[in-house]
Amino acid sequence: MLVPLSWLKEYIDFELSVDELVDQLNLSGTAVESVRFMGKGLDYVRIGQLLEVEPHPDADKLSVTKVDIGQAEPLQIVCGAKNIKPGDKVPVALVGATLPNGIEIKAAKLRGVTSRGMLCSQIELRLGTDAAGIYILPEDVEVGALFTEALGLDDVVVDLEITPNRPDCLAMIGVAREVRAITGNELRKPAVSVKEGTGKAEDAATIVIDDLELCPRYAARIIKGVKVGPSPAWMEQRLQKAGMRPINNIVDITNLVMLETGQPLHAFDLKTLKEGKIIVRRAKPGEKITTLDGVERELDRNMLVIADSDVPVALAGVMGGAETEVTDATVDILLESAYFEPDSIMRTARKMGLLSEASARFEKGVDPNGAVYAADRAAQLIAEYAGGEVLAGVIDVYPEKIEPRTLQLRTDRVNGILGTTLSLPEITDILEKLELKVSVIDGTDNMSVSVPTFRPDLEREIDLIEEVARIFGYNNIESTLPESSGKQGGLSHRQKTVESIKARLLASGLSEIITYSLIDPREVDKLQVPEGDPLRWFVKLMNPLSEELSVLRTTLLVNLLKVLKYNVNREQYDVQVFEVGHIFWHENGKEMPDEEAMLGIALTGAWQADEWHEKARNIDFFDLKGAVEAVLDEIGVTGWSLRQFAHPVLHPGKSAELLIGDEPIGYFGELHPDVLAAFDMPTAYVGELNMDKLIDNAIVSRELIEIPKHPAITLDIAVLVADTVAQEKLIELIEAEGKPLLEQAKLFDLYTGKGVPDGKKSMAYTMVFRASERTLTDEETLDARDRIIARLNKELGAEIRM
Repeated sequence: MLVPLSWLKEYIDFELSVDELVDQLNLSGTAVESVRFMGKGLDYVRIGQLLEVEPHPDADKLSVTKVDIGQAEPLQIVCGAKNIKPGDKVPVALVGATLPNGIEIKAAKLRGVTSRGMLCSQIELRLGTDAAGIYILPEDVEVGALFTEALGLDDVVVDLEITPNRPDCLAMIGVAREVRAITGNELRKPAVSVKEGTGKAEDAATIVIDDLELCPRYAARIIKGVKVGPSPAWMEQRLQKAGMRPINNIVDITNLVMLETGQPLHAFDLKTLKEGKIIVRRAKPGEKITTLDGVERELDRNMLVIADSDVPVALAGVMGGAETEVTDATVDILLESAYFEPDSIMRTARKMGLLSEASARFEKGVDPNGAVYAADRAAQLIAEYAGGEVLAGVIDVYPEKIEPRTLQLRTDRVNGILGTTLSLPEITDILEKLELKVSVIDGTDNMSVSVPTFRPDLEREIDLIEEVARIFGYNNIESTLPESSGKQGGLSHRQKTVESIKARLLASGLSEIITYSLIDPREVDKLQVPEGDPLRWFVKLMNPLSEELSVLRTTLLVNLLKVLKYNVNREQYDVQVFEVGHIFWHENGKEMPDEEAMLGIALTGAWQADEWHEKARNIDFFDLKGAVEAVLDEIGVTGWSLRQFAHPVLHPGKSAELLIGDEPIGYFGELHPDVLAAFDMPTAYVGELNMDKLIDNAIVSRELIEIPKHPAITLDIAVLVADTVAQEKLIELIEAEGKPLLEQAKLFDLYTGKGVPDGKKSMAYTMVFRASERTLTDEETLDARDRIIARLNKELGAEIRM
């Protein structure tokens, strides 16, 4: 938003210097991008009038001009532009000038003809983008005057960065309101007084809104008998400073009022509207419109259009149509001032590639209750500068008025959030400077605040507190430390447990990774899980950045495997990683999604590289099992067991489920060949454990055990059992029967082959016996061993292998 300070001062007086104003705006949250001093580099530019324009005697594309600049003798200047004629008033850069674009003006001979100066275009003066010809000035400027003074360019233009939630600041009055809040000075809005004729507007045109959802309000003024022509110099200058190109008095007035109030306006040539009708509706399939830029555009059902009784005549809130534009022949106009639904305008503007000053305001949200004020203001100016009669009355279709929002604000809440000691009157004063209406609730320090419709960003109490903070001044709020209860900081049990698990896995040679919680749902297809599986209970984003980041992950495995694949593709074949993160799922029939913390592990390649003393060994199921057991040991989990587990992701027969008691905690194993093929990667082992359940079963404190004073006795046994018997079952029976003397039992050999019958396996265990208060005898140890053998034989049919 370009804000000429000379224009801003028409609405509010202030004594701040430019630097002070910039600082105050920045501190109040209205960021200043740049400041431009308009007259810089134009000190040697004067107003000249062309006396003669003759062809150059030795160059077809050049002209030789005589220019009166108010001195005794006219200047001779050679020029290449073709849009000049005698009598035109133009900017003349004198010898010695250095223009804003860096051009230095010197006396020179061009094809043998002396040239003393330069006739300037808008772009050379940095006053516009037109480089096609010389800048032709209004007829009423004084010959010989300084260019900056004649055109009011001794001005400063501040470029404001307006955030999407502050459409009110896309208007001069809105910026003036901010300055009022900063300075406390009086805000002066233009007084509007429309002199109406005897005819009635409602007799000249009819307005119908077919889609009130996309257009809650449409107002119009009718002006008859206008004379289209150039705008007065002051209006053209004002528009140019604000970054807009003057066109004619009617269009310029609509743009001027838009910049002033923030309400976009559009003028239709009334005679081109069939039956004098305006119908606000959605476009019909196959309809087309030629817009003001001369491009024919095809419309769709989602676009809002302004139509007459037959065809669309404008893209609502975006651009008018070529068939109904104001031309030099226009006599009667219909002036539109409406409120359109912001999202609709944004979609249409982007689909059509038409980002205009009007659409930029509509898509952020204009004030629905400011439409008539803007229409009256424009009608008043049109009557003054284009003549004509303003017909009586405003045609205003506004079935359901949009009322101001009312919010409650608590004084203690303001001070509690900001750390201030502001009083009720001080808070009220700040809010009223912003044109918010404040009513104090009797007997309290609380307020009821009516939020005007030009501030759609103020929706909650905290928004009002932010308004108080920025106008009071963030720099005036003391920096204070948060109140403390006196408790010392420290990690919670959960945090300690998570850190312990991470440390153990890192010490075991794994690397921690952190990946996005958002995934591509198509990646889950590679896991080969069927429809309806919990891994497909996605939590979907309403407005994702892309399909690749459109759902929250239901498992850590997808990203773990992508990390393995990424490394393998770069010839890093030995990868062992883990991640602690959250998964999310939304079960059908449940109102809200669920979320759990998980531990994921993924291994591929070799555990260690080739060494001189040892060859590399590929990772297998037992390496992954060892990592899981290391985690359980680290946090002191007891009562856990493993059982066979079938899962579409895992290889049948090479997977296991972890339980604590009877509660499933997670699973791990070798990836299924189909999953490996889908990810196009070598053999890998993965696991996923429920971190929340692990933490719940972690032992907070450990018991220290005294170093044994008495020796242990070690015995080995080897038993034949069916190959379907799990080793966990054998350990469970050995430990149960060996109590209280058995200290440890450990599998040291597993054998199948020669000497072992089919369907059997040989398992050998080392058993350590010890008594804490005395030395064991051989008889006690052998008796315990025999009990263990008998129990294994009875429950598992185990045979002692000699």
